[in-house]
Amino acid sequence: MLTFLSVALLVYSAMHLYALGKVWRAFPHSRALAVALVAAGITLTLSPLFVALLETQGWRSISAAAGWVSYTWMGFLVLFLCIGLLFDLCHALAALLRLGWPLSDALAFRAVSLLSLALLGYGFVEAQQIQVERIDIATPKLATGRVTIAQISDLHVGTMAGERFLDRIITRLRELKPDILVATGDIVEGHGGDLDALAPRFRSYAPPYGAYAVIGNHENFGGAENALRFLHTAGFTVLRGESAKAGGIVLAGIDDSRALVSAQQARPDIRRLRASLTANDYIVLLKHQPVVDNEIPFDLQLSGHIHGGQIFPLVFMTTLIYGVHAGLTRLADGRLLYVSRGAGTWGPPIRVFAPPEITLVTISSTNK
Repeated sequence: MLTFLSVALLVYSAMHLYALGKVWRAFPHSRALAVALVAAGITLTLSPLFVALLETQGWRSISAAAGWVSYTWMGFLVLFLCIGLLFDLCHALAALLRLGWPLSDALAFRAVSLLSLALLGYGFVEAQQIQVERIDIATPKLATGRVTIAQISDLHVGTMAGERFLDRIITRLRELKPDILVATGDIVEGHGGDLDALAPRFRSYAPPYGAYAVIGNHENFGGAENALRFLHTAGFTVLRGESAKAGGIVLAGIDDSRALVSAQQARPDIRRLRASLTANDYIVLLKHQPVVDNEIPFDLQLSGHIHGGQIFPLVFMTTLIYGVHAGLTRLADGRLLYVSRGAGTWGPPIRVFAPPEITLVTISSTNK
């Protein structure tokens, strides 16, 4: 965790250095401006740590307000960096081709800032537009009929996502009327928000064949006990290296390895899980990160974690890291992997060209 925080702070500091450097070049230089930029850079870089500290102290209203300010700025900064680098690239190409560049540093700064603000506003709107992605699968492993599974992922319920957000999710689930509800991790932040008060809102909705969940990496950030208590109180059966039969299929689930003290702790779960599965079952594996483990048999793996990049063009980074994109992927051996964009946001409360989703999977029998 310390290594992750150190790297994250280093990257975030570099992002501020770039953006505040643009401010310095866009305005007349002065001692006051230099002091202001240094103070702003330090404060804004450390602000997420300040928000986390407020959350752990239980100061919900203050931490929520601080979180909206800090993470909205983070969203603007990401957009400013991406658009600014694009402008820099165009400027460099113009210089290379000996073409005139029409923008001064001041005009370029204003253009990048305005475009970033426009996309930030768009991102707030897109983050509220939950889409339903539908997948149809036919298999002889289902004896008769069909079963529908609603997948939710990456809600990040906590300080910034509370009652209204959960109510919108539950309203959509009631409209879809799935047979089974599955949650593929990062449903809650392990800290922040009144999780005990939010859990009964989920409890009010009960699919015919039950609700099942696995834990992701964020459930562990403030202590997995809080997240597990929320999931159990909300009516989920948490599958931790376990399987359950529901609606003619078998659901299997395993902890996200990053939610454990060490990756080796996941090994006993895998062995126990393998022993509970047979080749005749249609197996739906719930696993937070879209990483295929060939030691675990499955027909369909449901994952999340990558948010579809959340803010374009970060989707290229997640695709590079995980080797898959959001949506359905048919693996080389014929098995299926579905990666949800998730319904919530982490960090910046925006989505840009990566709308939130609830997934409805329909598994039908080919047997007559």
